[in-house]
Amino acid sequence: MARAKCPRCERPLQFCICSNLQPEPACCELLILQHPDEVRHPLNTARIAKLGIQNCTVLIGEDFTDHAQLNHLIEHKKVCLLFPDDQALLPSEHQKNHGQPDVCIVLDGTWRKARKILHLNPHFHALPFISLPEQQQSSYRIRKVPGPSALSTIEAAVCLLRELSGNPQVHQNCLDSFNAMIERQIEAMGREVYEKNYRNRSN
Repeated sequence: MARAKCPRCERPLQFCICSNLQPEPACCELLILQHPDEVRHPLNTARIAKLGIQNCTVLIGEDFTDHAQLNHLIEHKKVCLLFPDDQALLPSEHQKNHGQPDVCIVLDGTWRKARKILHLNPHFHALPFISLPEQQQSSYRIRKVPGPSALSTIEAAVCLLRELSGNPQVHQNCLDSFNAMIERQIEAMGREVYEKNYRNRSN
């Protein structure tokens, strides 16, 4: 028998993370392009962004070449893409050169899947790219990643919005919910299993 789920965060009721997720407006629109494989992932952090950030939209897919809504935004608004390209600027540099963006696009998926989305959408290459400060540390303790600076989608989004707004406290609601989700997952698997498999997150 399937476990009862919260209709809002879509997690099992005993792991519900809604208590901290009161929507908070961001300094610009956040558009998350989510790879289809991430939709049913139990630790889907794009869902946290959608629930906790008022002006956040999640679109699911890989090829957005003919997506009317997205193309309209790119044509009529100042849009940037969060991606660690060689030509990417830090948020402060971007603001100096381009002003405050109206919309920030974040790709949600593994590095391989994110790169595939970028490859399938060549019109994204004309957008200004933004990267995050290198000293960021992830709290995603239950997923093996290339290194400690590899952030989850919600961590990257909050970091970006804090840099752009100049406010290091905004969207703490999202990070609190993310951390609660991680803690409950560790409790569910057992501390011994966590210590054995995830204590050293970098692979």
